[in-house]
Amino acid sequence: MKDLTGKVAPPFFDANMGQQVRTVFIAGGSTGLGRDLAISLAKRGCHITIFARRQQKLDEARSEVLAVRKHASQEITVQSLDLSDATKIKEIFQSQPRLPDILYCVAGGTTNELGFLVDLDADAISRCMTNNYLTSAYPAQAMLKLWTEDDKTFQPAAGCQPAPKPRQLVFVSSAASFVAFPGYTVYTPAKCAVRALADTLRCELMRYSGPASQYSVHIAFPSNFISPSFIDEQNTKPPLTKELEGTTAPLSELSKKLHSSKQVADAIIAAVDKQQFIICSEYEASLLFGGMMGLSPRRGFGIVDSIVAIVSVIVWPLVRRWFDWTIAKDKAYIGSAGRK
Repeated sequence: MKDLTGKVAPPFFDANMGQQVRTVFIAGGSTGLGRDLAISLAKRGCHITIFARRQQKLDEARSEVLAVRKHASQEITVQSLDLSDATKIKEIFQSQPRLPDILYCVAGGTTNELGFLVDLDADAISRCMTNNYLTSAYPAQAMLKLWTEDDKTFQPAAGCQPAPKPRQLVFVSSAASFVAFPGYTVYTPAKCAVRALADTLRCELMRYSGPASQYSVHIAFPSNFISPSFIDEQNTKPPLTKELEGTTAPLSELSKKLHSSKQVADAIIAAVDKQQFIICSEYEASLLFGGMMGLSPRRGFGIVDSIVAIVSVIVWPLVRRWFDWTIAKDKAYIGSAGRK
């Protein structure tokens, strides 16, 4: 890869700073969690490139990130890109002046696809899958192709064995992928697909780690947190969904109860630093994961997750009964009078 002067640029070394500096791509970073990830990483001294569709939001995000960067020589760039267009993603990623060390796949949301399945258009199903799964799968695939091609050029100097380059993929799923809430009927499957992708890639990328690069995969499962998307979703979310997840209160009260997007961003970054595969920034998400671990690696030595799994076996059958009772009360049909 070449830098802006046409010279070959090291992937994460800044001569002006005299230290190794991570280069980070954020797919879906113009607002909310993605923007706060960019801000926190810029404060650390990382080079940041944000990809998203809306140019105005990108420009606003760039100004915010520039204002907090650690060094004036940090590169903070933005690129308008439809993250559901695999061909465009490939072209734009290839055109960047350097390869990143980390790719964050953050795009997603369900503002326009909330509701019960019988009330939604068929287009909502494909749209939600596109916005939440393909916007992660396409960037991840494009970047992995570039990384593995770059690995083929690895030729260490005689008698010198440099440390492998870090290659990290970070996905953002949702705690909704652990629990069945009516109203998230098309959103939950899309976020489950992101988890399945991360689980599979964690295994698959072991094939590519070696002297040239060390690959790792991470996936976050945030619960509800305050962000522009959450605020918009509250306007279209069914009352039953709010009751089950505990978001019936006014936004002023929820802001005191829920984490901010900055808190979630910082928790994700800290977990990636620790090489954690599963990232749960809230206790509720950890308890949910305890009942849905499957073959995913336990965190740390697995002791805490194993204890949480035992607790979840006791707690969730009771919670499920309350869910079922609450849902059954919310009748969609009343006798023969038809739908409410």
